[in-house]
Amino acid sequence: MYIQPRIVKREDCDFYHSFTLAEGEVVGQWDLRDNWQPYLGHVDFAGQSVLEIGPASGFLSFCMERAGAQVTALEPPMSHLWDVVPSQGVDIPAWRAGFSKSIERVRNSFWYAHAMMKSTVRMIEAEPYRIPDTIGTFDVGLLAAVLLHCRRPFDLLESVAARTRKTVIVTEVYNASLGEQAACAFLPHRGVDQVHTWWHFTPQFFVSALGLLGFTEARVVFHTQPQPAEGGRSVELYTVVCEKPGHA
Repeated sequence: MYIQPRIVKREDCDFYHSFTLAEGEVVGQWDLRDNWQPYLGHVDFAGQSVLEIGPASGFLSFCMERAGAQVTALEPPMSHLWDVVPSQGVDIPAWRAGFSKSIERVRNSFWYAHAMMKSTVRMIEAEPYRIPDTIGTFDVGLLAAVLLHCRRPFDLLESVAARTRKTVIVTEVYNASLGEQAACAFLPHRGVDQVHTWWHFTPQFFVSALGLLGFTEARVVFHTQPQPAEGGRSVELYTVVCEKPGHA
């Protein structure tokens, strides 16, 4: 279940996150370096244990570690590769083959940055919808821009909540057109050849869903983050922080 750190070369990596490393700057798909605190809901991580789902290149993992957390990151087995939209007209096997190669290079970037930063973040491989009891429980559960890619978002929330004692943090893209109700929009439709994004959610969706799971004290932080991979545009996001009573 626990994955031993890999020794990887820079040329075998694709970076999802931007980094400032000892050897210089690495530009990734997203650049959270100047604004990571609101992305994580301004949570105080000192002395906290964290379970992070889907760390990509690990920028947030290492930020939480530097802030005093003991971080365990979870990736699904490569056989899972998250949830692919079954879109007619798309060559799913060919897409999976290309995606597998891309994901391996992103996972390499996690281990490359892990080594450069002398990190002690642990990595486990497990089915995210059924996180095993054997990994224990954590103070904080983090789902950062993960649930929009999941076929069964509530099931994943429930799986993480079951392993979390105090605080669940969810960050997603903000879509103002959805209004203020507890709602989610189904994004795939015929004529659009994308198979990796299922949903947009309102913040209230997570406030309500996590409230059902016992995390009833909620707050929402709105923020914008630059996306160098899309011409440096800024994207509006929100972070929902839900806590169990008595742990505020």
